[in-house]
Amino acid sequence: MKYFINISIICLLVGVLSGCAVSIDEADSHVSPDNEQAETTQETKPSEPPLANTEEPSSNVLTQILEHFFEPTDEELQQMDAENAKPLQYLALGDSLTDGVGDEYDKGGYVGRLGDSLITWPSIAEIDTDNRGKRGRRSDQLLKLLEKGHYDKELQTAQLVSMTMGGNDVMKVVRQDLFHLKRKAFDKELLAYGERYRQILASIRMKNPTVPLLLIGFYNPFSIVTNEANEFDSIITEWNQVIEKAASEDPNACYVSVEDLFDSNEELVYHTDFFHPNAKGYDKMTERILQAMEQCDMEQKINQAIGFEE
Repeated sequence: MKYFINISIICLLVGVLSGCAVSIDEADSHVSPDNEQAETTQETKPSEPPLANTEEPSSNVLTQILEHFFEPTDEELQQMDAENAKPLQYLALGDSLTDGVGDEYDKGGYVGRLGDSLITWPSIAEIDTDNRGKRGRRSDQLLKLLEKGHYDKELQTAQLVSMTMGGNDVMKVVRQDLFHLKRKAFDKELLAYGERYRQILASIRMKNPTVPLLLIGFYNPFSIVTNEANEFDSIITEWNQVIEKAASEDPNACYVSVEDLFDSNEELVYHTDFFHPNAKGYDKMTERILQAMEQCDMEQKINQAIGFEE
């Protein structure tokens, strides 16, 4: 942004605010040597102590005036940010939580709400959201899609990727032996799930080594059946720890825990199917995601991804 000011005004201000008048007297050719000696003698006489200067240094006033002309205002800074703002390519991968199942307001679940929040950032001019979440998708299914190059183009151009994955892997174990569930069945599947999850992240990184990743955990939907802690709580916690560990090993990834948001339905966060979040539940998920993003310094990572310079 350019600023213009008449240079003569600045010179006048410097002169006026300097606090002293400068004059040059020409030597009088008619002054006698005696007078010159007298003047010299008079100049060498000890002078009286100068009076204390009680006025503020004029340089401070001058500085304030110059800052007024040259320092941009808040409105000008906002205009500069708006001019420098960049578009954001946002890719969402995952299951029904990413798909937004249960959102009675059809605002796109947490994905749509997150986009609405990010667009308020001064660095982001617009958001192109590509939601590839699908109800019922498991980690083995997503891994196959990635291995076949199904999302190659989307990943290469993405500047932010979010993912929910794991809830349907747990439900697969539940459905296989609903009435004779044993802990070791979940522990066995957990090992396979952990390996698939790492392979999913490796596939993403092969296509885009530095894109910021939001790795979102999941919750125990059976917790609303009883207020007491049950074995499923510890199972879900262990599965979420796989996601958290994977995020901790990637400098551009951020883990988001949502497990505690749905441990009861006292705040009416569940859809009528008592399995997926409703609109209020997705509101809470989005709030938690934004909190985690702040802790992970994701704004700086995203700004770097889109090429925004302050």
